[in-house]
Amino acid sequence: MSSRRGPQGEEEEEAPEASRPSRTELTRAASAVNKLGVALTHLSDPELDRLDLSERLREEVERSRTLKPRARGRQNRLIGQLLRAEDHEAIAERLEALSTDRRAGLHHERVTDRWVDRLIEEGDPAIDALLADFPDADRQRLRRLVRNARKKPGETAARRARRELSRVVRELRA
Repeated sequence: MSSRRGPQGEEEEEAPEASRPSRTELTRAASAVNKLGVALTHLSDPELDRLDLSERLREEVERSRTLKPRARGRQNRLIGQLLRAEDHEAIAERLEALSTDRRAGLHHERVTDRWVDRLIEEGDPAIDALLADFPDADRQRLRRLVRNARKKPGETAARRARRELSRVVRELRA
């Protein structure tokens, strides 16, 4: 630490430069908050509800969706200012938890789709495997849905049977 003489001649210690963030660090932090604001504008209403935002911030995020691109840039800067005034780190954590939940939901849907594809391709062996994992499933209903989904893939009845089969598998896995 460096020292200098004060007005009465005593030595004063200056704060080290490392304790104060640099301009670059401040700019990066502001940019991260602005990116958080932009991410908020891409969320659906139910997702915004889960984030527990202040009323003013929520209104500005919703307003941003209706604006043209040039005005949206100004609106995003306003959202960034509002976020800096609030606890933006907590909002970022809740957003991360939300995206983790979304990824888990997508994984669950992919597994369900794989089961449906397997049921349609393999038939009874796949139904037996599904019943081994989920003994409460209705074998007759599954066989009927698989049979109907196999008929003609482009037909309305086949698409309806596939959707119903997806719903049944999703309910079993829930």
